[in-house]
Amino acid sequence: MTLRKRICVMDIGSNSIRMVIYEITPNKSFIPIEDIKETVRLGEGINDKKELKDEKIKLALKTIQLFKKVCLKNNVDEIVAFGTAALRIATNGEYLLKEILKTTGIDVIVFKGEDEAYFSFEGAINTLDIKDGVVIDLGGSSLEIVHFENREALERVSLNFGAVTLSEIADLKDKLSKKDEETLREFIQNQLKIVQWKDKIKDLPLIGVGGTVRNIGGVNLYMNNYPLELLHNYKVSVDGVKEVVNFLKDKDYKEKQDVQGLSKARADVFIGAAIAVEEVLTYFSLKELIISGYGIREGVLYERLSECGKVIQDPFEDGFREILEILDINTIIKEKQYKIFKKICLSLDGEYKLKGINEKIIKIVTYLYDIGKSINFVNYPLHSAYMILNLGVKGIEQKELVASALIVARGNKKYKGLEKYKEMFKDSEIDELMMLSKILNMTNIFYDDLLLEDENFEIEITKDEIIFFIKDKDEEDLKIIDLFISQKKFINTFDKKLKFKMK
Repeated sequence: MTLRKRICVMDIGSNSIRMVIYEITPNKSFIPIEDIKETVRLGEGINDKKELKDEKIKLALKTIQLFKKVCLKNNVDEIVAFGTAALRIATNGEYLLKEILKTTGIDVIVFKGEDEAYFSFEGAINTLDIKDGVVIDLGGSSLEIVHFENREALERVSLNFGAVTLSEIADLKDKLSKKDEETLREFIQNQLKIVQWKDKIKDLPLIGVGGTVRNIGGVNLYMNNYPLELLHNYKVSVDGVKEVVNFLKDKDYKEKQDVQGLSKARADVFIGAAIAVEEVLTYFSLKELIISGYGIREGVLYERLSECGKVIQDPFEDGFREILEILDINTIIKEKQYKIFKKICLSLDGEYKLKGINEKIIKIVTYLYDIGKSINFVNYPLHSAYMILNLGVKGIEQKELVASALIVARGNKKYKGLEKYKEMFKDSEIDELMMLSKILNMTNIFYDDLLLEDENFEIEITKDEIIFFIKDKDEEDLKIIDLFISQKKFINTFDKKLKFKMK
């Protein structure tokens, strides 16, 4: 693959048509640089005559022609275009495909239902650190369900209903009547009976991809005043999904358009789709809903990159390497700082029981603590914290991500924006994060100012002191530490004095 190749993935769905342009790095990482969506509703009425409406064909063709122009403007090297349920079901879908090819040169692949399920699964599983579970993708005209174990897809099925087709069964635009709700639920339950492996998936987490589940997450996030506006790996309980349904089903169209977290473009069909997700959770007795910010488009891209040698065994490690490459981080230096930080943590763990620390957090704080310097050296820890929260780190729990940001920010009181995230933690956990902030500060001093590495010091803990025995340095070197570390703050954090001795 050539340097910085650009690939466009074009998703011709039953509800919307979307294109994302990705820039591919030499190590096969990808960066989205353009993302455009048009709500065409190509699948509208598809279940009646199995035909695409003429006006929808024209709108879809016009949209794809415009998308092709955007690709040309962005110097795209390759376009990967696929169609889903509407094109799969429609008897006149072939006409649209030929018109697209004739007018744009884009050869659209129409996925079988099982293939659509597989690519949705690939997009989610490569960005979440989850071993066993169920993936759903509720589109405009179909629902894909995948059961996986040990990160491998075992069973998959595609059911012939989605957000758009449900809107044709019942009046969803305004307040949902009790009769329409009963009709919807009965229809969905009957469709779910097609799945033959119900007993195998009880109590597993449900991972949702696509616009419907992102909107469920978005509404739930605002309903609960959740401090982090991040949907990837956001978790919604079964009761939380029911709360979203109950909150919206009694609202008219205009009221739904004003609901925070709900896309205006989905306001007229969303309630039916949300009920479908609720029914999936309850029918299969699943544990909770986990939102994936990545889905079928990323799954298609991962498949394309796998053809060029990209293999993902650990979503966090792969995603973290992507970030290091994109930010051009000097990994040799960061590895040394990582070892210093980890050694101090392990030495103090017996005394302070640092339960909140793990490999993911250690790597994030030691490799990324100073990325904020690219914005401004002044208050760079705060800039770094903000960037960590918004880099799109994959394969990590949201609480771990916020913990990393708070450690990097070093408890800086100048930035009030971080205060709201402390609501996610107990007081004892905040105390531990502040300890880790002090350890990170010490790590920076050791490496940047004293030019120490992990083999150049040992640690001893007494009743009243934490003593660092430093090798190959003199007393003058140790005075540097006093410039950066407040003994008073250290005692407040660790309840012991900090002491340095030559060895």
